[in-house]
Amino acid sequence: MNEMVRNFVRQQSWLDTLGAPLQKALTDFYHGRENESGPQKELQNFLNGVWLGHPLHAILTDVPVGAWTATMVLDTIASLSGNDDLESAADLTLATGLAAAVPTIASGLTDWMDTYGEEMTTGLMHGLTMTTSTLLYVGSLFARLAGGRAVGVALSNLGYAAMAAGAYLGGNEVYLHGYPINHAAFQHPPSSFTPVMPESDLPERTLTKGQAGNLSVLLVREGDQVYALDDTCVHAGCSLSGGTLEDYVVRCPCHGSEYDIRTGSVVNGPATMPEPSYEARIENGMIEIKG
Repeated sequence: MNEMVRNFVRQQSWLDTLGAPLQKALTDFYHGRENESGPQKELQNFLNGVWLGHPLHAILTDVPVGAWTATMVLDTIASLSGNDDLESAADLTLATGLAAAVPTIASGLTDWMDTYGEEMTTGLMHGLTMTTSTLLYVGSLFARLAGGRAVGVALSNLGYAAMAAGAYLGGNEVYLHGYPINHAAFQHPPSSFTPVMPESDLPERTLTKGQAGNLSVLLVREGDQVYALDDTCVHAGCSLSGGTLEDYVVRCPCHGSEYDIRTGSVVNGPATMPEPSYEARIENGMIEIKG
């Protein structure tokens, strides 16, 4: 089934046509020159989940999914029992899910802005399917409030089916395409100091890529102090050594995630998890690091 869904998404060439201008609009909003450190950037950090240390979208999705599951259960029991209180409870959980859907969609769009290729098309199909589900629930609520309960229940059941399909696509986005997992999660730094390069090969205040066994590391030297981070950006796996350095902040060349080179902590998203930081020293003319 997974390959069938993947092939279906690949055949939808219109997703690229729609996705490109939508991503541009989002990028212009969040990354316009005047917005690099303004309220738009603060909003992006919030919706990405930088403050949380974890993607916010994954947490928010639980609320509408749970609320609308409760709606379906309550509707079913109410139809069998004729209990008006259960009907009112179903309407309340439906409205709760709709309220939670707004920030959920906003956070999902903000995460999706930095995808490309199959990640982008799968994510867009996921978002469109979830939006369809939300619109069906909006229609359901209006129908219920207007007295058309049977129509309302039918629309919410269709909305639940669309939500299930969208959730499947969301699973593909994470577990098949690897977005937005921690791309440095499976690195294995040495447990004892391991040589990386001669001290003479590491210039001052320059992003330099080195190798400690199988581990690629980013090195920055300031006098006798050497800072070492994993070179693989946790956000999308890009090499941080190709980025830029300003003060003590390294900026990833791919999506602009920023990390403090001294600690690996996130300064600005879209990354939400810290970059692995390693202990570094100069010993006998060699740069050495350990985890």
